[in-house]
Amino acid sequence: MSSLASDPDSLACARVLAVRPQWVALRRARDQLGLSDFELLCAGPPLRDPTAPCAAVLNAAVSAALLEGWATAPEQARDMVHSGRIRLRPAQDLDCVVPLADVLSPSMWVQVVRDTAGLGRDSCSPLNGGMAHPMRVGVFTPAVVEHLRWLDHALAPSLQDALDQPIDLLALADAGLCAGDDCHGKTAAATRALAAALAPRLARASAAHCADYLAQSPGFFLNLWMAASRCMLSAASGLPSASVVTAAAGNGLDFGIQLAGLPGRWFMQAADAPRVAGSSAELQASSLGAIGDSAIVDLLGLGAMTTLAKASVEPAAFAAAWPGMEGMPRALLRARHPAMVQAQPLMVLDARTIARSAQQPLVSLGVVERTGQRGRLAGGFYRAPAALFAQALAALGA
Repeated sequence: MSSLASDPDSLACARVLAVRPQWVALRRARDQLGLSDFELLCAGPPLRDPTAPCAAVLNAAVSAALLEGWATAPEQARDMVHSGRIRLRPAQDLDCVVPLADVLSPSMWVQVVRDTAGLGRDSCSPLNGGMAHPMRVGVFTPAVVEHLRWLDHALAPSLQDALDQPIDLLALADAGLCAGDDCHGKTAAATRALAAALAPRLARASAAHCADYLAQSPGFFLNLWMAASRCMLSAASGLPSASVVTAAAGNGLDFGIQLAGLPGRWFMQAADAPRVAGSSAELQASSLGAIGDSAIVDLLGLGAMTTLAKASVEPAAFAAAWPGMEGMPRALLRARHPAMVQAQPLMVLDARTIARSAQQPLVSLGVVERTGQRGRLAGGFYRAPAALFAQALAALGA
């Protein structure tokens, strides 16, 4: 322990890897997080101007305002955001994570993840919106609001009844990794494993619609794993001088990070759009800057950074976008996860290692259209700016 104590990043890494995240409950956001009326949580670091979010987040806020009954028409909801009547806050500041352009409102259900080892804080995320009418892609239609109501009134209560016993998320992630998932852009195998774990617990009346929804929503596990990632990284928060990255996210306009040794302090800069290999100039020009709290998965070490013990090659899906970066994940990640015994992924990044290596971590992100009209355009890769880590290290005094 003395050697760990003399190395704050080793201690921070050990604490992260000692967390045992489990899905323990579904609760209303107002009860879990203390959200009040006219308050919404969104992805990313703080908005420089909370009355002027990107179009995709504004559209999601409109859907949430109509769901909550704060507004009766989309135009009224937009005016409430622009006037500051509806307030937008970063979800991660409350140990919550939301994907892409999603927002979270008080009546929505959140999945609560708890560390059975007692090191990480309770963290949460909204239910995954599936593939048909998801709010996360930032397009407003009445069908999005109706789908939110279905999640609220049909899916959430059924799943809540099935959580009489916790569900171990490390085991599901481990199984998913071994079956080809990366726990970010690919979560289909872990979602199938989750569905299998839930099946015997579901009441007969709700089993069919729950099973159908999970079968049609291969990304369902992602939101749970985002909350698990937040729970794991929170165990390092507050350790003096530690440079382990504990938060990472984009809000479409800025991308930001936090370090363990400076809890709650965001470092951010303007967010470029994720890069799509082989994309046209039109697609790149139409793309919104990096958005979503799911970046936390990659900065923990999975997603685009996934490096498995039994893999014969490093992940190379981003090589066409950034040639010459093969081997980068292995050089940046600190240690194998001791409880993920099958896949044995390398995990945990710290700013000191990133600065020494002169490499930039990658994040696999959905690419959202910037005007809020066309939704998700593609899947791409975002290169976390080196200047952010240098800025945070300087503030840490490292």
